[in-house]
Amino acid sequence: MNLRLILWTVGMAYAAFLLARGNGASSFGASFIAPFLGAAIGFALGSLFVKRDKRKHS
Repeated sequence: MNLRLILWTVGMAYAAFLLARGNGASSFGASFIAPFLGAAIGFALGSLFVKRDKRKHS
């Protein structure tokens, strides 16, 4: 696995967690669903950038 893919996944999960917890009115379930959605978006973005980088260098 590429380091970029891992960093995007973890970074987006952490950002989603912070955004969900930053709002005082967020529910307990939203605090757990937001990091999973953030990780999914981060994984998609990371894989997109990894594929783009491989295409560019090949």
